[in-house]
Amino acid sequence: MTDISLLKRKLMYRSWHRGCKETDILLGYFALAHLGKFSTDELIEYEKIVDLDDHELYCYITGKKSLPLHLNSEMINLIICFTQTQAKKLHD
Repeated sequence: MTDISLLKRKLMYRSWHRGCKETDILLGYFALAHLGKFSTDELIEYEKIVDLDDHELYCYITGKKSLPLHLNSEMINLIICFTQTQAKKLHD
């Protein structure tokens, strides 16, 4: 197994097993949809996001808290957009 496939497996697990069920669901479905397509650099960027505090990350993704400038990236915006799109599909 390559280092990249190990990293993908680790990130998939960490996306689904964070401690907060709500964040598990948000990141878990995002990981299912996107991890397989990510480059090495994107996986590293995603890992930085997964390393964030669970509650803080949930608040950033759901818009309950403003995203700090130092966290504003294409990756976090992709997660936010994915989450909003999925929520809209559930309500339609």
